[in-house]
Amino acid sequence: MRSLLLALVLVAPAVRAAAVLVPLSRGVELRTQSVSDPATADLVVQSRLLAARYGMRCVSGDAFGPSAPIVSGAACEVRDGSGAVYEVKVTSVGSVSISLDVRQTGTLAQGARPSAFKSLPVDVEPGVLARYQMTAYAIDGNRVATQFASLMLRADGAYQFGERRGRWSLVQGLLLLDGEYTGWGPGALSEDARRLTFHSRGARFSVSAALEWVDPKAVLLSQVSR
Repeated sequence: MRSLLLALVLVAPAVRAAAVLVPLSRGVELRTQSVSDPATADLVVQSRLLAARYGMRCVSGDAFGPSAPIVSGAACEVRDGSGAVYEVKVTSVGSVSISLDVRQTGTLAQGARPSAFKSLPVDVEPGVLARYQMTAYAIDGNRVATQFASLMLRADGAYQFGERRGRWSLVQGLLLLDGEYTGWGPGALSEDARRLTFHSRGARFSVSAALEWVDPKAVLLSQVSR
């Protein structure tokens, strides 16, 4: 009985939300719930905004973005550098600081593969969910001959598209890329996750892009032949 009570005492602090008082222009490290340098913090408190290095969202279904307005009582999901997701609630807002409740709710990096990619063979590189190669690209319906590097989606929510890097999220079968490719809008992922298509209409022109899944065997062969 004593060992059971001791175990309960040790577990309780880990599952209870931690209150953190964060001064304006300072940051918080989510894993330790400690105030830290804003240059390296997972979440930074600005004058009217919360800024998240690895993405946050305050409305269910929204894509993870770089910031959100500070609203007392708001509850948001925020990611850290490892891909873990934390629930962060704004409990009070003051003139020089705000109070946050922080609770870890899960992990994107170490959990099961997202259901959309479960049918795909495991990639040759650990942590990579899928790679896609551009097969067609058009502006205002006119096909453009161009060379694009492959799009690589990682399990921690990061993507690499040639030299460009950013974060991705999947909402109801639609793939969203942040950073430079935000303007492409949502990409439609096929049921077997082997095809990805983007169609976006901007103020001056529309863009269409089609990408096909790259078999890990082809990746392995190309690496061996180098």
